[in-house]
Amino acid sequence: MRFLRISSLLLPLAAWVHAAATTPGSCESLAGLSLPGASITMAQGVAAGGFSIPAGRGGGGVSNLPAFCRVTATLKPSADSEIKMELWLPASGWNGKFEANGNGGWNG
Repeated sequence: MRFLRISSLLLPLAAWVHAAATTPGSCESLAGLSLPGASITMAQGVAAGGFSIPAGRGGGGVSNLPAFCRVTATLKPSADSEIKMELWLPASGWNGKFEANGNGGWNG
């Protein structure tokens, strides 16, 4: 049941955030977005090239990336939950596909 609540928050969030993030200059404006059951904790445009993953989140780095909008959020689908998530959205040329990672194989 909790998985369904999380999915009902995450998928619409991803679609809406992507639509807003691909409008020029609007990635950073997502930080002020108000959503029920979720709060955006950071929205940051990242230039094309290499990206260093922050310590505590796997560390390391990724090279040769296109420009993207990096969004972090806290999801609270129920009173006893606090789910931290991160979403990378392409700045342009999105193919319409969504891939979720993590969650021990419980992603839809």
